[in-house]
Amino acid sequence: MIATGNARKAVKAFSAGFISLALALFSSIAWSQAGYVHEISGSIFISKGGAKAVPAKVGETFDADTVFSTGADGKMVLKFADGQVVALGADSGVRIGKYNYVAHDLRQSNSSIELMHGEMRFVAGLIGATHREGVHIAAGDSSVRIQSAGGADFTVQVNPGPAETGAAVVALGEISVHTPYGPIYRVEPSQYAPWQPERKLSQPMPVAAAPAVVQAAVAELWTTIVPVNTPVVVASTARMAAMAAAASQPESSASPDLQLIGYVYAVSNKVSVRTPSGKTIAAKPGDTFRPGTTFNTGTDGQVVLKFADGQLVVLGPASTLGVDQYHFDPHDLKASSTALDLADGAMRYVSGAIHAENREGVSISAGASLVDILNTGLADFSVVVDSKAKAQEIGIASVAAGAVSVHTPYGPISKIEPGQAVPWQPGRTSQAPEPLAAAPAAVQAAISALAAVTVPDNSPVAVVAAARAAAAAETASRAQAAAGANPDNAQLRAAAQAAVEQANVATQAATTAAQAVEATVFASTLASLPATAAGPAQVQVPPPAPALAPPAAPINPTVTPGGGGTCVGSKC
Repeated sequence: MIATGNARKAVKAFSAGFISLALALFSSIAWSQAGYVHEISGSIFISKGGAKAVPAKVGETFDADTVFSTGADGKMVLKFADGQVVALGADSGVRIGKYNYVAHDLRQSNSSIELMHGEMRFVAGLIGATHREGVHIAAGDSSVRIQSAGGADFTVQVNPGPAETGAAVVALGEISVHTPYGPIYRVEPSQYAPWQPERKLSQPMPVAAAPAVVQAAVAELWTTIVPVNTPVVVASTARMAAMAAAASQPESSASPDLQLIGYVYAVSNKVSVRTPSGKTIAAKPGDTFRPGTTFNTGTDGQVVLKFADGQLVVLGPASTLGVDQYHFDPHDLKASSTALDLADGAMRYVSGAIHAENREGVSISAGASLVDILNTGLADFSVVVDSKAKAQEIGIASVAAGAVSVHTPYGPISKIEPGQAVPWQPGRTSQAPEPLAAAPAAVQAAISALAAVTVPDNSPVAVVAAARAAAAAETASRAQAAAGANPDNAQLRAAAQAAVEQANVATQAATTAAQAVEATVFASTLASLPATAAGPAQVQVPPPAPALAPPAAPINPTVTPGGGGTCVGSKC
């Protein structure tokens, strides 16, 4: 349940080298808030400065003199500017007392927290790691002190009152507890120390000797995924948490024809979009769309579309594509389907999760021809068709990955494999596939242009969050270009810096939301596999290089089990 390795070594991993790096990076930042709400579930309330308690929300910032309380179904995680983390269990209350983080002089920093009732997990940040005397933790009428250099990670429970009862359990580091009944001088990793009236204080004992109810409560907090305990810029990190929380909310549960099914990842030149209601608008990165939408690239336009299941479409110039039907249920891929109609022009298609688990659910037409995907893994192919003269349709299909067949007006093309291309036209019987290099130069150029377009990876996404990230990246790119063209304009440089920060925040939020969708897809895929199967068939295209450089941030070998945000339980 709780990590039992050499905890002292783990605490020392929170080293002076990291602290120096963190101080160098964060010393010039002004800290206007103590921390922010990182995550909540169930009923959570916040009261600032003695005001009436109101429901708390993810991303909300707070300062000193703030009280948080959880209901019977509540749980929450708070993160502070210096990296300190507090996780609060159900039916609990905590008061944030004084908090002062001076990044350039930690000896002037201090943190004061009071667990009024219930249970709390505390993970030290920079203040607790380097100036533990500045950290004051109360639990009812008892007080907890960090004894180990480098911080600590522990839980404390208290039922206050004249007959106060409480307990502390340590995961990493060492603490002492001054109770109303006397001191407990040292509680070490994997030890449990209770206190109650009319009971002589005993030496701390192994957690395994604690009552089952205590073990269960500690396990609940220890399996909570908490953020890494590195310093943060509260305002921007809070915005990121709020965006991630909003993005992780279920998107429209209305009928499929009302759902947002994808978004515009990138646009070159003029591309028009006809919405299901018949309105025509200009496409731009971040636009979302629904079934029944038609894209037209004009004479020189190009657009990259990404769908909820990860399916990708690159549409070349002079092309028209209709999204006839689309339904993606990450809980049931076998019930998901997609139908695309390339009326004219050039299209590159990269399969997503629907094809990986329900090949029969993918329908792709090109003019009067139908393209069927034959393989179960990744499919990546291009098709070019000129069907303006309906009785004289000409076209060609080329495969980069997987295999396809094409049912043309002139007969079937049974199989096209990677590196091959097959044309069709009137008066010409079906022919064997040939290398793409043997195709006419104009055809090679069109297909090569599609293949050269940078596309995102073909993993599932939360459409709204991904669309926001695409729009923010486009805004940042434009701002950077404007600043680059006017290097002496401080206002443009500041605007570009702010735009990049917003784009990075949006991208992180989109990544978090996408991970939730992917986890659902993976779970549903595993549930449908036979016992001998090794895993889902999905194969991803390599992700492109990031358009924006992420801001520098310290890398902390955290002192907490599960503290990196990707580990669950007692060991990372």
